[in-house]
Amino acid sequence: MKKIVFMMAFVAIGLAATAQTLNVQSAAQDMRRGYLNKAKAAIDKACVHEATKNDAKTWYYAGLIYTQIGGEQSNPKSKFKGLDPDWLTKAKDAAFRCKELDTEKEYADKIIEVFTYVGNEYLNMAVTAFQAQQWDNVMSNCEQAIQIFNEAGNKKFVGEAYLLAGKAAMNAQNNEAIQKYFKPLVRTRTKENLVYKTLFRLYLTDKDTNAALKLAQNYTKAAPEDYNANMMMAEAYMLKGDMEKGNEEIQKALKTAEGNPQVHAQLLAAAGATMESAKNFEGAEASYKQSIAEEPNQFLANYGLGKMLYNHGIDKLDAVNALPLEDEEGATRLTNECLDLWRQAIPYFNNAIAYIDKLDAETQSYNRSNLFACLGALKNVYARLEMYDELKAINARMDALQAAASQN
Repeated sequence: MKKIVFMMAFVAIGLAATAQTLNVQSAAQDMRRGYLNKAKAAIDKACVHEATKNDAKTWYYAGLIYTQIGGEQSNPKSKFKGLDPDWLTKAKDAAFRCKELDTEKEYADKIIEVFTYVGNEYLNMAVTAFQAQQWDNVMSNCEQAIQIFNEAGNKKFVGEAYLLAGKAAMNAQNNEAIQKYFKPLVRTRTKENLVYKTLFRLYLTDKDTNAALKLAQNYTKAAPEDYNANMMMAEAYMLKGDMEKGNEEIQKALKTAEGNPQVHAQLLAAAGATMESAKNFEGAEASYKQSIAEEPNQFLANYGLGKMLYNHGIDKLDAVNALPLEDEEGATRLTNECLDLWRQAIPYFNNAIAYIDKLDAETQSYNRSNLFACLGALKNVYARLEMYDELKAINARMDALQAAASQN
């Protein structure tokens, strides 16, 4: 009698297991027929039952069903909209559980479809958050996307998620996060100029010229055809005091741009700025002037040269203040040198302002800070040179710009 009872119990367990296996099959069939509510109910039971919860197949279909539920959420007329608000997390968890249980790799290729769908959803959410300027949400969604796309082996989308997260970190002014998201891109040899340029400036802010040089070297390896990489190398070398190698890199960049006159002129202006930061003022002036000769109608070289001459004038005034009171001759000489430098700066500032004035209204708004910098420098110059008519005009324009800005 006991034996019969035991056998009946065994049969009951077997039937229960079969029923749960049928639940998985039923869920798959209902999913294919579009009955997502029935498919969800069946797969949910299978996911918690002892007979099927440790089967990779169960979780594979769970992932598929929940991604299809997710696909219905953007359709306002779908009867399955709102079927499960937590569909994304459940689809993600199902994909990871399937991969964990799939020791025979039976679903290794198939589950990539679920990972990719889920990863794309997180990346789309990150893009939406970026447009709404919700920088923390961008970064958190990108981190989910990075993890999931790594599981799917999709390195392209991993890179896109890192880049978007890094841009959000830039907007949030979170330097630690910028490095967290941009450094992996450097390791994968991205060609994105923004990545290298941003990290380079951070290293220079930290006065880490060794890290800056190493980064520039990585840039040239990743994008040997990019003249921006050579310019970065030039700046790194010059900041370390190696003017010869710095000039070599500038010449490489200029040679790359020989077929594009506009870019060539811009590179000469950038070279001027690089030499100026390295205290090579003679070389900077020559580079700025060559740039202007090639392209007179530009902002960078005109403003760069005007600013450098203006700052040299400031240096002369500082030197006057450091002189003994009785050295009137030295003070007069330095003051005259200052005023002469400022006279030289005037046409370059005016050319830079004229360039901005010719831009469309939207582009002008982006250059408002540059315009104010030029006007502010000219204001000081005109005041010291007693050019009162010009000073009056500058003051009127600055007042008008400030009034317009306060109304926006």
